[in-house]
Amino acid sequence: MSRPRERRARPRISRHGGAPGWLWLPAAVGVAFLLLPIIGLTARIDIAHLGEVLVAPESRLAMGVSLGTSLIAAIVCVLIGFPLGCLLGSRPFRGHRILRTLILLPLVLPPVVSGLALLYTFGRTALIGSALDSAGLGLAYTSAAVVFAQVFVSLPFMVMSVETAVAARGRDFELTAAELGARPTRVFVSITLPLLRQGIITGAILCFARSLGEFGATLTFAGSLSGVTRTMPLQIYLVRESDPRSAIALSLLLIVVALVIIVIAYRSPHAPKLDPARGMTTVDGPTVDGPTVEGPAVDLPEPTPVRHRKSPPSDLAEADRGDGIRLQARLAERGIDVDLALPGSSTTALIGRNGAGKSSLFSILTGALTADSGLLRIGESTIFDVDAGRWPPVHARGIVHLGQNPLLFPHLTVVDNVAFGLRAHGAMRAAAREAAQEMLDRLGVGHLSQRRPDAVSGGQAARIALARALVIDPQLLLLDEPLAALDVDVKVETRRVLAQELHGRSAVLITHDVEDVTALAETLVLIESGRVALVAPVGAVEPAPGEDSHDFLSSFCAMDRDGILCSRSQ
Repeated sequence: MSRPRERRARPRISRHGGAPGWLWLPAAVGVAFLLLPIIGLTARIDIAHLGEVLVAPESRLAMGVSLGTSLIAAIVCVLIGFPLGCLLGSRPFRGHRILRTLILLPLVLPPVVSGLALLYTFGRTALIGSALDSAGLGLAYTSAAVVFAQVFVSLPFMVMSVETAVAARGRDFELTAAELGARPTRVFVSITLPLLRQGIITGAILCFARSLGEFGATLTFAGSLSGVTRTMPLQIYLVRESDPRSAIALSLLLIVVALVIIVIAYRSPHAPKLDPARGMTTVDGPTVDGPTVEGPAVDLPEPTPVRHRKSPPSDLAEADRGDGIRLQARLAERGIDVDLALPGSSTTALIGRNGAGKSSLFSILTGALTADSGLLRIGESTIFDVDAGRWPPVHARGIVHLGQNPLLFPHLTVVDNVAFGLRAHGAMRAAAREAAQEMLDRLGVGHLSQRRPDAVSGGQAARIALARALVIDPQLLLLDEPLAALDVDVKVETRRVLAQELHGRSAVLITHDVEDVTALAETLVLIESGRVALVAPVGAVEPAPGEDSHDFLSSFCAMDRDGILCSRSQ
């Protein structure tokens, strides 16, 4: 006998911190204002003649024209409106605001004016229209004219939906994918399109709904030819004077279609979901700020001891030879003027006050910011050389950047996230997933491979992002405070795993935590006002009193309780 399903109780939400109760009064007025006309219309329906009106030949023809042309118009809006919205939301350019204003103009134009604009552009007597007519592509009294009118008035909805989605989400995921080696087309197809799916669907539904209800522009530009250009709004307008009951019945049909559209839009798995418990304090427990799912305990390989490190190089000038790293970068806009020689196959810690230019330097290394001048050599490879005209795109640098936010692709499983870089470099799917699974197992999160990123904890996400970076074996790994957002106990364990995996790799770490430096780095670099103030092996740092930058360094060394970082640590 099967056990009855238990209904999961919804959490009770505290009244504190929500909207004030008096808002219900104007909200109720708004609801009444919207619903009363619909109720008044449906109350006048003659049920006895409803079926007869709906199945009449003219009604069926009009509805067929409306649905067919609206569907085509929605598809056209997606094809031309999505690229336009994507560009407006992600790439500012000269004339951006003017173009955006012109694109949104049809939203505020009276429909009749829109129809006249189309008529005097594509009509038989217009320049473009006469040319089309001569080529046998005339639009007068054709269903194509209806589609033209519908696209003209509904396209702004698609552009706005996509532009808003792009602006709200930013470009961090695309930049992450490019750093993993994905070319622009792969980034667009694999990352941008799936992440904008909700905006595309919303825009398409809005375009379909707007096209379905279009009246003025259609009548002015396409006319009202039964079975060709007469849509349902035109049919309702024609029968309104002679047969009001039929007009009401046909209006009900449009209302039902509109309700179906709304249900599809908000019941779609890709529609926005409102979680009433998210971010609020419940009566029964503490705030839940997103899922934190811990998996079963996994035995990790014995990590490199936290305090163990390689012997630091005796002369950092030797880093300019062999497998060393040589960096020169100047960007006047950000006050960056750096000249560094670092040992390769080791980790360098980058410290300094907030605003000193550390993150800007990372952006130059990845290619997110363009340097005025400079070069980067890793071993025998020249990554960029501005003076020589060599400035490769992000995907061609072999440099991966990890920050506080792991930026796992939300539409991919954990294993597919880790395999993404390998696939971008040409690996077959099966081989990429196998290598990704091996790396996840090494980092102790292999049991999470089939989960989505929103079903893992913060510490697990940090390890997954690290696995995704390490599996492609980048030439240089950049770590921008990757442990700063983790809980203390998770941070300690993740730092141990990180120390093991960074051993023998070239990496640069931005941190404000002395524990990160002593556990992970062999070399310390102090950045002050965009310039290098100090370079020294960890364990041989000697702050000199009397200089502002060294005051910061003295304070930093003072946090080194075990005396590992600085030669004068107390």
